[in-house]
Amino acid sequence: MLLAIETSGMQGEIALADSGNVLEERSLCTEGRRHAQTLISEVQQLLQQRGLKSADLSAIAVSVGPGSFTGLRVGIVFAATLSWLHKLPLVAVNTLEALAQQIPAAETHATIISDAQRNEVFAAPTKWNSEQQLWRLQDNVQVRLPEELAGAQLVAGPVAERHAAALLAAGHKAGILQLQPHAGAVAQVGWQLVAEGCFSKPEELEPLYIRASYAEEKRDAALQKQCAAWEKAAGGG
Repeated sequence: MLLAIETSGMQGEIALADSGNVLEERSLCTEGRRHAQTLISEVQQLLQQRGLKSADLSAIAVSVGPGSFTGLRVGIVFAATLSWLHKLPLVAVNTLEALAQQIPAAETHATIISDAQRNEVFAAPTKWNSEQQLWRLQDNVQVRLPEELAGAQLVAGPVAERHAAALLAAGHKAGILQLQPHAGAVAQVGWQLVAEGCFSKPEELEPLYIRASYAEEKRDAALQKQCAAWEKAAGGG
């Protein structure tokens, strides 16, 4: 039995899956960046209703980003702690790869995007793997301008509709598909990672940060400005 945790977006979710089949998926009661307030209680309720305890789980899969900095940290800390306490195998699921699992198998290639802010997106190409019956990433996640993705066979993700105008203006003529993160999809990818033996150590698991947050970048810029002023003053003395 695998527990999947998805807290990359505004609405968190958890799911239970067995042998790749999602048995139950439920949303966390509290929206926004307060997943920590309900994650523990929701997992406890989900397990109790199935007659299970945490120690009965066979593995834990957690969405690691890219996504909300705060939300990802909550999910990862919980998953890592549970893994460490009960010696459970832990797998880290790329959020974009999980999003891709909602795309119809009739498609063969797609570029998955999520919000990188500042009118940019996190983007990664994916391809349908008929043997595994899963969508798999074909390259690393990159920060791109939406219009740079015009011409992709399909552009899909939580911000696909938001950037549709920019894509169309750049000449995009293929599909645009709106998707939202779901724990069931994290479970699907998680089972495959377990089968491949792609485990993570609880003490080393970190969110997938493609770049620093806007707040961190502002802090670093301010620090650099202060250092430059100090060096100028020191040199002038």
